[in-house]
Amino acid sequence: MDLKTADILRKLNNDFYREQSATFAATRQAPWPGWQRCLERGRGVFPISTSYADEPHRTETGKTPRPLSVFDLGCGNLRFEVFLTSRFPAIDFSFYAVDSCDDLLPETPAVSYQHLDVLEALHQGQNLNALLTAPACDLSVAFGLLHHVPLPEHRAEIMTTLVNQTRPGGRIIVSLWQFLRDPARAEKAQVTHGRALRELGLPEGLDPGDYLLGWKNLPGVYRYCHSFSDTEVDALAASVADQVTLVDRFSSDGRTGNLNTYLVLESL
Repeated sequence: MDLKTADILRKLNNDFYREQSATFAATRQAPWPGWQRCLERGRGVFPISTSYADEPHRTETGKTPRPLSVFDLGCGNLRFEVFLTSRFPAIDFSFYAVDSCDDLLPETPAVSYQHLDVLEALHQGQNLNALLTAPACDLSVAFGLLHHVPLPEHRAEIMTTLVNQTRPGGRIIVSLWQFLRDPARAEKAQVTHGRALRELGLPEGLDPGDYLLGWKNLPGVYRYCHSFSDTEVDALAASVADQVTLVDRFSSDGRTGNLNTYLVLESL
């Protein structure tokens, strides 16, 4: 895919999230099942035991948990932040969140928020870390973001950005959508993709795994998403292998229980 097509897809998604922010946010309230395992693999960052959800005020040392800083790239409607604060009420969190769609945010977000179109910055060749206002954090995450990034080199740059945004010993967690693993979803994606290409006049030959998905059967409403292959997941993990230790890699979420692959990394 060339830069021009990638930028068309970026603008398509920006329009989608701006125009469909209310209905989209309404469907994105519950936490993902995979998040719990991510936290269990976050020992050393979260000063908690794995039974913390059942005993919310107990830590491994019995002491008050230290403050914890979290950087969320592509934060959406902040449901990960809601998940953390509800699961760990004894921890004093500092949240630093970044997104390009302000309409998805709650009216009074309890975070330090930065508006930034990450894909536009990458398209212009800018250094993302130089643009970010957040400090290096204990935990950096990108959930539901990378499947909206058309170019492999830009996905790798985002991985590097997350690592650079994380203190040594901290954790980086990303989710990588693999919706083609669900046969029903894959069949539907083929239908909407072909229709969208015709309606929008886009090139037929997008990259393997690239699809234009519909939304609630609304005519003319599409967003660009990429379904990652296992080889592409391997490549993203390898792109930062000299800066991190792989803590965990697993599949979770969706009706089939395997529609997201998670990478849990420790910053060196």
